[in-house]
Amino acid sequence: MKILLVSTSDRIGGAAIACNRIFNALKRNGTEVKMLVRDKVSNDPDIYTLNTNIFWKFLNYMSFCLERLCILFKLKFKKQNLFQVSFDNIGAANLLNHPLVREAEVINFHWTSQGMLSLKQLQKLMDAGKHIVFTMHDMHYFTGICHYARTCKNYEKGCGSCFFLNNSHNPEDFSKRWYTKKLNMEHRQNLIFVACSNWLKDIAKTSAMFTKTQVISIPNPIDTNIFKQTSKDAARAKFGLTKKKVILFGAANISDKRKGFEYLLSALKYIHTKYPEYDNDIELLIFGQGDKKILSTLPYSYKMAGYIKSEKDIVNLYSAADVFVTPSLEDNLPNTVMEALSCSTPCVAFNTGGLPQLIDNDINGYLAKYKDFTDFAKGILKIVNSNDYDNLCHNARAKVEENFSEPVIAMKYNEIYRMASI
Repeated sequence: MKILLVSTSDRIGGAAIACNRIFNALKRNGTEVKMLVRDKVSNDPDIYTLNTNIFWKFLNYMSFCLERLCILFKLKFKKQNLFQVSFDNIGAANLLNHPLVREAEVINFHWTSQGMLSLKQLQKLMDAGKHIVFTMHDMHYFTGICHYARTCKNYEKGCGSCFFLNNSHNPEDFSKRWYTKKLNMEHRQNLIFVACSNWLKDIAKTSAMFTKTQVISIPNPIDTNIFKQTSKDAARAKFGLTKKKVILFGAANISDKRKGFEYLLSALKYIHTKYPEYDNDIELLIFGQGDKKILSTLPYSYKMAGYIKSEKDIVNLYSAADVFVTPSLEDNLPNTVMEALSCSTPCVAFNTGGLPQLIDNDINGYLAKYKDFTDFAKGILKIVNSNDYDNLCHNARAKVEENFSEPVIAMKYNEIYRMASI
């Protein structure tokens, strides 16, 4: 069976990384599989790019720009929510005619927004009888236009009155029209959707979009041979850390409200005020894009690691930390938490999204009450002061090995591909 994984990129973004990991898990477990992307970063010879020359690269860049320009127009040229929504109205110029797409028996789409796959292209593939699986890394496949709906549940009945469209109060706005366009695609009942967490599967099934559609939950895999604990002292030396309690936090952009940095800040300020004895015992390690103005308000000293591309350096980050914290307000099955656990680092998070599928309270981390920064602070202190800390670390690693290792996930995906091809 010829299987093709398709994603906008092979390394840029959480969904791309997850797709790459599924690809490698399948290869290492004997599945004949190739991967096709627009923006290739790795040197893997089994990953092919649509940008084979400067002409296609330019054309596909223009597709990306045009798709974003259409969104800007709908947002009345306000950039605040530019990457919170996608329209799927424009696809890569040479996608349908690519030899790998033509010969594939099963196509597994991952992240295909931002000018990679249009609804028109998808319809042509379905009309041609292609067996198609979508792996959902967010909510976009069952909403009108957004990637995460936050507190909105309009997707349950067909969208409309979209707050991303500058607080639209029009029940027949563009989000409603685009939702209907998705819903009315011919043969969509033949599509199989894979949710990366039980949480995403459960909320997907509440959407009118998926009343007659197969939705199966399969988590993302991780290479436990790469993501494993290294020497804590050596890792800390690499980042210039001391022997204090090290709290690790990371986000592509800490200014993103969905990542919840304000709740972490409140939790740390609470610890600083309530427990001044920790003032000289806590140090923060932060990776991703930081905002100096926001970071200057932290009550403890911190080290900025910036963007980390090397997996070896990422492993060192987790190994250097006593606890990894993710105050995210909405998340599917975050790679960062899985990576931290695999490196034997306990985690603290809010009890939301797919996080309860990763974190077992008081066993390998702590799940705080949603948006309760005092409970989040309690979780941090509980982990770093635990008399059973070594067991927490052991359990963190065991959770990943038993549930998210490559052989386990590859077997589940092969079952899906066989189901799709029948």
